Amino acid sequence: MVLALFASLFTSGSAKASVLTLRGVADKAGVLVGSGAINPAYLDDPRFAATLATQFNSLSPENELKFSFSEPQQGVFNFAPLDRLVDFAEDHDIAVKGHGLISGGVNPAWLTEPTNSPQFVRAATFNHFNTLMDRYHGKMDRWDVATEVLSIFGGTGLEHNFWYNKLGPDYLAEVFQMAHNADPSAKLYLNESLVEYYPAKAQELYDLVADLVARGVPIHGVGLESHATIVGPPPGALTSIIKSYQALGLEVAVTELDVHVTDETAGPGQSNKVQAKIYGDIVSEALAAGVSDISFWGFTDAHAFTWLPGAKPLMFDEHYFPKPAYFATWTALAIHAFATPQTL
Repeated sequence: MVLALFASLFTSGSAKASVLTLRGVADKAGVLVGSGAINPAYLDDPRFAATLATQFNSLSPENELKFSFSEPQQGVFNFAPLDRLVDFAEDHDIAVKGHGLISGGVNPAWLTEPTNSPQFVRAATFNHFNTLMDRYHGKMDRWDVATEVLSIFGGTGLEHNFWYNKLGPDYLAEVFQMAHNADPSAKLYLNESLVEYYPAKAQELYDLVADLVARGVPIHGVGLESHATIVGPPPGALTSIIKSYQALGLEVAVTELDVHVTDETAGPGQSNKVQAKIYGDIVSEALAAGVSDISFWGFTDAHAFTWLPGAKPLMFDEHYFPKPAYFATWTALAIHAFATPQTL
C-alpha cells in the first residue's frame, strides 16, 4: 500500500520516471526487465537510447535476427544491425536475448524455394544457427528458437508452416537440437501467444513441450508473449501455466507484454487506468509465480504497433513520458524486491 501510494505521486507529474527506474528496482529483485521490439535504427533518437539504457537491463531485437533479415541471401549474413544492438547492450551492461531463430513467416525466398529438398533446408538451417550463435556466443544468453508454432486460438495442432511442411511434424525437436549443438551453453525457449486466454491452447502447448522434455530434447524454457487486448488474463491463469512448466524443470519468461485498450473499450477517460491495472496484475502474478525474466514488446508509443485501432499499448507515451502503466509496473517490481531482495 505504501509503495503504491508513493508511486502514485509520480503519476501526477511531481517527479520524473528516471528517479525510480524499472531497472533499478528489478536489479534489487534479481529480475530481468527487458524491452523487446528494439529496432537498431531507433537508437538514433537520443531519447529512445537514454530511456532504454536507464530503464531496462535486458533487450531483444524486433526482426533483425529473423531468417529473412539476418541471412537475406544464402551465406550472406547481415550482422550490422545485430552488432549495433549488442554493442549498445555491452556499453550499458544490458543482457541480450536472441529473438527469434525461426518463425512460420519471415523466411527468405532462397530458403523457401519449393524445389529445395528437406536435406537442403536442414543443412541451411544448421549453418544459419551455427553462424549466428557462434558470433553471439556469450553476448546473447538465451534464445527464442521458435515462435508462435500453434494456431492463433489453438486446438488445431502445430501450424502447417514452412518448417512443418518441409521437415515434418517433429521439426521442433530438430531445430532445438540444432540450436543446442550450435551453442550448448545457451538457454533455449519456445515462445507462444495467447495461452493465458485460451485453456485448450494452453493444454496443447503444455502437451507439446512435455513431450519434448520427455524425449530429452534440449529445451530450457517457455516464453509467454502476454499480449493483452481490452482485458487481462483471468486471475490465476498465469500462475497455473507457470507452475506446470516449472514442474517439468523449465523456466518461464514473459516475453512480449503490452496492453491494448482504448477509451471506447475501457470507458471515457479510463484507458490509462485500465491499462495500468492490467500491466500491474500481470507483472505481479508472474513475479509471485517465480518468473524472473519479463520483457515488454517495446516501451514507447512512438514506436508501437496495435491491432486495436486507437490503442496506445506501451508504458511511455510518444514523448517518452511515463504513463500510469509504468508506475503500476514499477510498484509490482518494488513490492517483489522488498519481499525478495537480491542482486543480479
